[in-house]
This record gives sequence, structure tokens and C-alpha cells, in this order.
Amino acid sequence: MGLRRELSRLLLASIVGSTLLVAQQRPPDVPYVPTPQEVVKEMLRVAQVGKDDVVYDLGCGDGRIVITAVKDFGAKRGVGVDIDPERIRESNENARKAGVTDRVKFLQQDLFETDIRDATVVTLYLLPSINLRLRPKLFRELRPGARVVSHDFDMCEECEGEGSPQCLKGWHPDKVLRVRGPYREHTVYYWVIPAGVAGTWRWTVTTPHGERRYTLRLRQRFQKITGTVSMDGQQTPISNAELVGTQLRFTVVREIGGQKVTMHFEGRVSGDTINGTVEIRGGPFAGKREWIAKRDKVSLTGTWRWQGGAIRIEGRDGELVAQWLEGNRATRLGDFYAWGAGIYFILDRAEERVYEGVVEGNRIVGTLNGTQSWIAQRTP
Repeated sequence: MGLRRELSRLLLASIVGSTLLVAQQRPPDVPYVPTPQEVVKEMLRVAQVGKDDVVYDLGCGDGRIVITAVKDFGAKRGVGVDIDPERIRESNENARKAGVTDRVKFLQQDLFETDIRDATVVTLYLLPSINLRLRPKLFRELRPGARVVSHDFDMCEECEGEGSPQCLKGWHPDKVLRVRGPYREHTVYYWVIPAGVAGTWRWTVTTPHGERRYTLRLRQRFQKITGTVSMDGQQTPISNAELVGTQLRFTVVREIGGQKVTMHFEGRVSGDTINGTVEIRGGPFAGKREWIAKRDKVSLTGTWRWQGGAIRIEGRDGELVAQWLEGNRATRLGDFYAWGAGIYFILDRAEERVYEGVVEGNRIVGTLNGTQSWIAQRTP
């Protein structure tokens, strides 16, 4: 028995050692270049890091961002992730010197495999191509309201120019900051994970003349939203729409009884409910009142087919994943997003095959490449 246990121990040690060696041999996705401390502080400042935050730094280098987050900004906890064992050793040593080992930890892992669900803030200093690969994971795993900050690189497929705040295609930053470092000017990009608001929302407003029924139809691409409000058979586009985390705002301007009426809606999105207020200016119902809207229930899961294509959407471990179907072959869609009743996915960046739409019963109604009409049908 003693010999058998010793052989088992040696075999286990060999397996673990081989596993670690493989992990160490995989090269990092990006070269190690430390973020200047001036930029670190601005990244944490724009994210408003505080005592309730859990900060993850993906590609943590020497650990300076999470160490600064807990030591100088009072974050509850910090987690650094890096595939390079030398960086992890350096991070742990720096945490020991800073006296924060009880509130930070460093993981030698592939950042694409790391579970980041408990993060409230995620910081990055990677590369544009890595950011784009990481983007769907951020949307899948982070809760609405979580903040993402990137040093020097954005998440746009197409911008007006190097370091431009104008993102023509992709995830437009909520803020872009310039920070002077020791040797050059740096750019900091900031986003807030938006709630999923696409779909059809309904509510009623009680007036002296009875209840008035409203229908709001929203489409969404990242935090950008468009839509219309229908009342009394009249459809009006919304304007000044803004979605920051779970906070939604928009304006409706229309004519009621020959008078111009402006309605400013704002509310907090929680699942399929929006709770907030509407301020009405002009007309017979001027004033401020509560506003509660409910979204029509829909299911995104199933097999969806259209002329020329098919996808299957499934729920796995609390997340929605999609596969592109070609005959008997199914290929996972890496760039797939679900926000509320809406979906968005890219099949081929080179050919610009970008699909987006909103589920309505057993149909998805939307566009291909933003211009061509696209309708998919759920099939058994």
C-alpha cells in the first residue's frame, strides 16, 4: 500500500507539473508594458472606484492597478489575472510590500477563461484585437452597471481616427479622457455595461378622461437605443435616448389637442420592469407622475431560420449562447449579444455580415448590415 501511494503521489506530481509547464509555455497575448501610475489613478477615478467595488485587472502585469484600487481608493477587493508566472510572482511581492495581501489575489490564468461575474469594475491594457475578442465575454458575465476602463485601446471596429472618441462601428465609449504621463499623452476609455432594454414595453397613465395606454418599442446596439412610442394609434419616435447601466432616459414630443406636449421619461430597468417618473410639459396633463412599464415576455432560445441561414440559441450556465448551423455542423458564434428581447451577432467581419433584431413571438424582425430587412422564424 505504501509503494502504491508513493507511485500515485509521484504520478499526480508529474501531471500537475506538466500542466503548469504547459500553462507557462503559452505566450502572453500582449507584451508587458506597465501603465504609468498617473494613468492608473485616472482609470480608477473615472470608474469611481470605492468601498463596495471588486476590481479585476485582466492582464495585470505587476499588479499595480488592483493594489492601487484597494490601497488608495478603498476597493473591497482586487483580482489580477495574468498568464505569465513571472508577473504573478512580481504582483504578489508588490502586494506584500503594500500591505494589501488580505484584499487582493493574483491568478495565473488565461483571461478569456477567468470567471469575472463578481467584478464591478474591469480594467484593461491589452490590444484592440484582444479587446474585441473580450467584448462578448464582458457583456455575458458582467452585470448592468459594471464599469470597464481601458488604457489606450477602445472596442470599436471602426473609428474616425487613432484615439478618436467617435466610434463609427462597435461599442462606443461613454467617456474618453486624455492623461499626461511621464513621456507621452495617454488615452483612457470608459464604458458602463448597459441593461438589456430591447423589446416591447407597455403601461397605462390615469387621466381625468380615463386610462391612456402606451406602447414603447425599443431597439438596442450596445448602449445606443432607438424606438417609438404609440398612443391612440399615433406613433412617435423617441429622442434624446440615453442608457447608462440600468438608468434609461428618453423624450417624446407630440401634439395633443392642438398643443405641443413634451414628455421626459426616466426610470430604472430591472429585468422586464421599468420604474421611474415622467415629467409632462404642456397640454392638459402637465405635471410629474410615476411611470411603470412592463416588457412583453419573449423567449430567445430555439432554432431560428431564414433564407440563407440558421442559428440555434441555448441557455447554458445562466447565459445565452448561439451557434451558426450549416448542415450537420454547428459553430459557436463568438460575437453574439443578447440584450432583453434583442439580439446582435456578427458572422463574418470581412464580409460585413452583421445581424440584429428583436424577437416578436416566433419571429426575429431586424436588419442585415443595418439596411437590408431580415426576418427569422423559430422552427421545431
